Amino acid sequence: MSAVLGSEAAPAAVRSAGVWSGAWRRLREDRVGLGSLAVVLGFFLLILASAAGFVAADWQVEKGVPYAFPRIVGERENVEAQAMAGIQVAKDRKPLDISDVDPLAPRYREWNERAERIAQVEPPRSETLFAGGDRFGRDVWAKAIKGSQISIFVGVFAALVATLIGTLAGALAGYFGRWVGDALEWVYNVFTAIPGILLIFAFAAVFGRGIATVILILGLTGWTGTYRLVRAEYLKHIARDYVRAAHAIGASHASRIFVHILPNVSHVVLV
Repeated sequence: MSAVLGSEAAPAAVRSAGVWSGAWRRLREDRVGLGSLAVVLGFFLLILASAAGFVAADWQVEKGVPYAFPRIVGERENVEAQAMAGIQVAKDRKPLDISDVDPLAPRYREWNERAERIAQVEPPRSETLFAGGDRFGRDVWAKAIKGSQISIFVGVFAALVATLIGTLAGALAGYFGRWVGDALEWVYNVFTAIPGILLIFAFAAVFGRGIATVILILGLTGWTGTYRLVRAEYLKHIARDYVRAAHAIGASHASRIFVHILPNVSHVVLV
């Protein structure tokens, strides 16, 4: 009997899927989610190419006539460009002789000749641009890409800074409680008691100008909402059986905070 039992192979241990592997599996089954992820990755690749100078590097170059039409519209009479260049169009009547009323009229021809010489030196401007031009002749499409680079860069990194601060503070306050929670609650109450616009002005006066300063200011003033939600989730999960089991097997505080509880409250952080 013992020989028969010994000959039987022991069943292999079955390891359950982790939180992140399960989330990735559900995402792969969601076509709308994958499409949205592709759009987001496309935007990130676009801003990376713009930051590296591969795309929209000439967004400040005046390569078109003022108010150039979009290329899909085609070339046509551009009244705005003519007005910007100081050209008066009169199709059905002769130009007025203003030499009697304008003492500078004799100098106009000389100035026009100088303008023609300058135009010969300057490279010719395009009558149409891909998405049209502004009043200086700059490409609207390139300006939109450059503006998207700055907007997405500031928005994403400011959200990351705010989420990082709020998650860390909320995890510590909800897990430890007592004097740690009281101290962090006091800081939270101070930040929420002051109007946000005043906090922004105060931090701007201290840190100065720049893109990095804008990211830091938005992060320092936007962490309170994440802190409140994460703290509430940790207060709820700290008494769960799986956290007590982790404590029983000797898991450290850092392991329980970031390895056991954090994956179960990650939906709040990700949103």
